[in-house]
Amino acid sequence: MLLLSLVFIAPVAPFSTAATQNALCSEPLRVRASGDYFPFSHKAPGGKLIGTDVELVRAVFDLIDCPIELEIMPFKRAIVELSQGNIDMVPFASITEHRSKFAHYSAPYRNELARLIFRKGEAETHPISEINDIIDHQLIVGHERASYRGMLFDNFMRSDAGQHHVFHTTTTTEGIRMLETGRIDALVEMPSAVMGVANRMGLEGAFEVHPFPVWEEPVHFMFSQQTVPVQLVDAVSAAIREVRRTEDYKVAFGHLALPIPNTGDPSAPLMD
Repeated sequence: MLLLSLVFIAPVAPFSTAATQNALCSEPLRVRASGDYFPFSHKAPGGKLIGTDVELVRAVFDLIDCPIELEIMPFKRAIVELSQGNIDMVPFASITEHRSKFAHYSAPYRNELARLIFRKGEAETHPISEINDIIDHQLIVGHERASYRGMLFDNFMRSDAGQHHVFHTTTTTEGIRMLETGRIDALVEMPSAVMGVANRMGLEGAFEVHPFPVWEEPVHFMFSQQTVPVQLVDAVSAAIREVRRTEDYKVAFGHLALPIPNTGDPSAPLMD
């Protein structure tokens, strides 16, 4: 279970926060966030942007005394805006060959995973053990535009046969509505995000997770090469490592938290 109201308290970082602020981020960084990726990033009833990823972002930039401006934006548009230098950072980003042409990446901060989400009672009717079984079962699966769900699904989505079995959505909410109404057969998405958003939509218990492991790997903060110097990325990475050492971090992210290596030396750098 992910908790949403934690305040991350990290130990003192091994760099000068004042120097970092003055030299690298005197102006607020524009940070893209999702408005419906519960419980990681979403709007509270009063309109405030909250969630475990949002709180971690705030804690990391507070630690290095860097101001930020959070801006809700669809993921596909955010990738374009970041590539053009119109925004500075996007959290929960995977490293891809395409993005590496215009982006810097921080140290990883949590795991992300993707599974096939079906309507309740339908997962067991599709014994999927490999990605091409989606074709054999004549399924149409929803996938959020520009999001990355691993090399396995990426190759499938771009294949001559697979592309006809993928419908691209704009948001998690749109994908859930399409799944609920039968316009698609499954969603390729983070299970906790789908279930969290579905619960907020009044659809608690309407969906279930297929056990087929589509993808799992750590995610990062992704920065525009045009606007963010690598020195600031390094400072952010150091702050992420400090936050990852805290008990609040482990509680907040649960099974998605990245481990701290058992080196016997608490001051040793984290293994990324």
